Amino acid sequence: MTRKIILYTLLIASVALSSCQKDLDQFVPDPSTGYDTWYNTIDNTMPVGDLKQNLLLPVYKDSFNLNTTTVTINTGSGLQCNFIAGSIQNAANNPVTGNIFIETYLLKKKGDMIRMSTPTTSNGRMLVSGGELFVRLTKDAGELNLTNTGRYYISYNDSAASSLMRLFDGDETNPAIFNWLPTQDSMGFVSAALNQSYSLSTNRLHWINCDYFYDTTGIPRTIVSAGLPASYTNANTVAYTVFNDMHSVIGMYGNATTRKFSSGKLPANKQITVVIISKQGNDYFLGHEQGTTVGSSGTVNDQQVIVTPVITSLDNIKAYLNSL
Repeated sequence: MTRKIILYTLLIASVALSSCQKDLDQFVPDPSTGYDTWYNTIDNTMPVGDLKQNLLLPVYKDSFNLNTTTVTINTGSGLQCNFIAGSIQNAANNPVTGNIFIETYLLKKKGDMIRMSTPTTSNGRMLVSGGELFVRLTKDAGELNLTNTGRYYISYNDSAASSLMRLFDGDETNPAIFNWLPTQDSMGFVSAALNQSYSLSTNRLHWINCDYFYDTTGIPRTIVSAGLPASYTNANTVAYTVFNDMHSVIGMYGNATTRKFSSGKLPANKQITVVIISKQGNDYFLGHEQGTTVGSSGTVNDQQVIVTPVITSLDNIKAYLNSL
């Protein structure tokens, strides 16, 4: 009898341990963090700020020597940049020559756009991207800029280059929502060469984008929201809708009133993946769920996609984003 009791006790303990192991994938909020609620204002002191910082891609750093002629530099990111002598100045508006340091990004993958928090929307309208670019110039630890008449030229390879692309400039005035605006550079242009590369001219440093608007006027549309456990809030989580067959990544921004992450108006009948990334306490969580956008002509449908994130490592999150 005693032997049976011992075996029975061990069996119960084994089942309980198995159940606990399954529960490890689900987050139990730690009341001490204070971030399992929603906020009207988000700042970088919250877990979501740390999450975004830890997802950032490393910047490519190069240098070039600018004197009296045009200089061409092939950067580690894949950009070829041409700078004209006399087009660069320092903060005191004095012309700069000699050795100049350049920092660049070239984002082609949708997962990289998520990592850099630069989704493809312009004032809520959906964009299709041919590549997001970043260029920063420095000398003697000071940031440089272009002169009033200065501009530079950029080219990079893209096997699916489209003639539809136009220039957009990154608007970073709202730290919570990155936005792209059609360039105000009247001489700026982007062209596709033999569907194999892009060439562009701009007077803009920092974020630049080759995009075109995906027109959703007059077609069935939907607004996608993420169905999540209650502990996933705008203070610890980021959410995106990724289009599977287009270079479009749509930010799903958290609303403290509705307590939902939702997109803007999206085209119907498109294959998408809703991606959720969260940092709660010292743990990271990833969830992704595929679906098809729905909608009826003349209406805007509200569509919820249920996502159940699981605990994982930061490296696994980066590997998944690299696969998008």
